[in-house]
Amino acid sequence: MTLNIFEKRIKWWEKKYGSLPPEIQRKIDKLVGQYDKTQKIDKDCKALSIADGTKLIREFKGKKYSVIVVQNGYEFDGKKYKSLSAIANEITGARWNGKKFFGVA
Repeated sequence: MTLNIFEKRIKWWEKKYGSLPPEIQRKIDKLVGQYDKTQKIDKDCKALSIADGTKLIREFKGKKYSVIVVQNGYEFDGKKYKSLSAIANEITGARWNGKKFFGVA
């Protein structure tokens, strides 16, 4: 059995970071199933809202950054932020869409 590029990426991710929590995987599977049936993505769907306590990890210019999702915001480097964009901007020194920077959009 040969793995396609997406399966290889998933295997690499799981080896490096571990598997997704079952709740998140179920939500992803639900969205994929919906897409397979309709070929559309419901952009208003809240299925992938990020639960408090989730750790987001991003490597940028060889350094690993982690953010914890907390109630009404995000915690990074001991400070609380209202948006991921503010954190991404601080890390990069440039304007970024925070959800895209951290891979959750």
